[in-house]
Amino acid sequence: MSVLVKIKQKSLFKKKLNVEAIIKLTNLSYGVCDENYRLINNEVGNHILLYDEKHLARGIDLSQEGDDFIFLLSLPTTSSEIKTFYEIIEKVCNELKTKNYIREEEKVNLKENAKFIKDDEEGSVYGLKTIEEKINQDKYNRFEIFGVYNPISIGLKEISQIANNLDNFEKYLHEIQSIDVYYAAPRIYKIKEKLVGIYAIGPNISSVVPTSPYIILNQIQGIEEWYVMLGEGKTIKYDDFINNIKHKKYYDSNHVIVTLNDNDIAELIDKYFIKV
Repeated sequence: MSVLVKIKQKSLFKKKLNVEAIIKLTNLSYGVCDENYRLINNEVGNHILLYDEKHLARGIDLSQEGDDFIFLLSLPTTSSEIKTFYEIIEKVCNELKTKNYIREEEKVNLKENAKFIKDDEEGSVYGLKTIEEKINQDKYNRFEIFGVYNPISIGLKEISQIANNLDNFEKYLHEIQSIDVYYAAPRIYKIKEKLVGIYAIGPNISSVVPTSPYIILNQIQGIEEWYVMLGEGKTIKYDDFINNIKHKKYYDSNHVIVTLNDNDIAELIDKYFIKV
């Protein structure tokens, strides 16, 4: 679910605003997503994520269509991010000297923002309840949502902790994204006429890795083998890696945090090295 807002920039304005001006106007942090939906800070692209570092949530998507600005709010999200979304809209409208904007293809007025905030909060609670119902009915083991920094897998443990409460959801999203870790993602190679996925894990770096390797949103299919590259280009099978790590810390329903020292890496390579 999402909420789409378009703010039109009147053609009679001599000095047009661009996305850089909008970013500055919001006074928020910003960045773009890489192909694995991990944030690259302080970069500008066709789609920019705006976010509040003090209330990490899912990020507000900003793009430009001609002279018009498009804002996208993903639901479910937190109360803080919903309020920030409408604060941005008000700032931009005021800068463009208009009281009206397009919300979900309908022309609306700034004075309706309080109602929309309530609607989006209710929509977020509904979204959380829907996730809970599907997980409890065993229709899905987990749900993948996009946080501002990286994807997050919501499973039974997470949804029980959140308990369909937006304050709990806000606390959860901020806390998990405040952990100082490297969110690992695979590179895909064609080797001997087959696709293989390889994660690279360095020494003494707290890294988030999946319990079962995968490609986000199944963007690439047909991967036959999975590996981990450890130190100096040495590879081992992913199953040998994940099943023989001495220390793993829970991150989310499909990821753990691992920190390997040089000895750990040497031991894994010594036992399980395989040439890809």
